[in-house]
Amino acid sequence: MDRSFLSDDQVIEASRNFVCIRLATYEDEAEAEFLRTVYVGRTGDLENTVFVLMTPDTKENLCRPGRSPDFAFRSPSSLAAEMNKIAKQYEASPEITNPILPQLKDVRLGLNVSSCDGLPSVVCVADENNPADFMQSVLAPMAYSTELAGKFVYSTTTDASMLESVQGYSGQPGILLIEPGEYGLDGKLIKYFSPSTKASVIEKALTKYANAAGKVTKNHSSHVRTGRREGKVWKTEIPVEDRNSLQAMERSNRPSGRGGPGGRRPGGK
Repeated sequence: MDRSFLSDDQVIEASRNFVCIRLATYEDEAEAEFLRTVYVGRTGDLENTVFVLMTPDTKENLCRPGRSPDFAFRSPSSLAAEMNKIAKQYEASPEITNPILPQLKDVRLGLNVSSCDGLPSVVCVADENNPADFMQSVLAPMAYSTELAGKFVYSTTTDASMLESVQGYSGQPGILLIEPGEYGLDGKLIKYFSPSTKASVIEKALTKYANAAGKVTKNHSSHVRTGRREGKVWKTEIPVEDRNSLQAMERSNRPSGRGGPGGRRPGGK
């Protein structure tokens, strides 16, 4: 997705009047089937990214769908202007007093997205005596607050074994602040909050960590090369169809060196 659009201050401000959905694409079969009705590439295959503005009932597209915002808009300012115009056409619901925690579908994907975005992960670990709804209700207001919006990636599980790869976590229910591993396959426990921890205590700790840690950035090319060399592999829920992505994976898997595929030709440069 084109970061020059989505990280623009005007677009961020305009997005506050929209329900913004981060797509799972190849990580959710039902979602993938819906996205096929919105946009597919020239080959008819589902792209790895899709961007569109839609009516609240999702029945109508309000801009040209495509891989990114630049399919329909010349600049971030033109996107923001159109979003502001659209928002005026739809009356917002009364202010919600019990917001829903914005989270990924599971902790596996949550850790991966957290690593990809360079953001810490917050995970609710629930069990029979400590329901997920309660912990989510504690975190939700923070997730939408001015101070913490966009600073963490959230997910929930009732199966603590899904977090066995998280260093320092012993399996107890509660709210976990996790620093994701470089490739989103593991992580390190930074802070543990019991299910009964006061919201003010959690918010203070998350704010302090967010302000101190900052966002981690990576060089995509070197990150992918190193990951493949070290055997770090992410398996998607459904097969990848995007031709560009498949070709990129094929190129990165080719051996390099003089005379070999992807290297110099014999006698050439």
